Amino acid sequence: RVRSTTNRSVQIPKRTATFSATFVAEQGTRSETTGYAVGLEEIPTHELYALVDISEQELEDSVFNLEQEMNSEFTEQFAKAEGNAFVTGNSVGKPEGIVTNSSVGVTASGVSASLNANSLITLYHAVKPDYSRNGTFVFNRATLAAVRKLQDAAGQYVFQAGFSLQVGVPNTILGAPYVEATDVADLG
Repeated sequence: RVRSTTNRSVQIPKRTATFSATFVAEQGTRSETTGYAVGLEEIPTHELYALVDISEQELEDSVFNLEQEMNSEFTEQFAKAEGNAFVTGNSVGKPEGIVTNSSVGVTASGVSASLNANSLITLYHAVKPDYSRNGTFVFNRATLAAVRKLQDAAGQYVFQAGFSLQVGVPNTILGAPYVEATDVADLG
């Protein structure tokens, strides 16, 4: 979810404990279900910052639209910083990244510095069902190349880039979409 706020943090409800449902006869005794608990998780908001001093004269006398050029540069640099924080952020004045967050699980392939189809299948099925429905593979371009190079015993490529005539239909691996992130480490 994306949520806009001007607050220094956002508090969202979070389930902290669950209960187990039980069957009961139509006229059986029903007792209160216990164990379900909800708390609040506080997510700090962080601010990206950039300041470039430029004179009014430079803005007015420029051969091209310098203000537009600077806005374009800011957009690119902010996107790079956000992408880096999403992947490797240490939560000190910036978001915590997915590879540094201890709550994000790890599935080792068992194969150092290489990849095989069985490892991808194991990874895909290691994710809890509640999360896998909306799961997305995140890797860098070199890893995407390694995935696309996987071949079966007959030398046929296991995964092929999807070509769809429908706008908005993503390429997938094992039925899950993928996203390229330059800040994700190479295989190994």
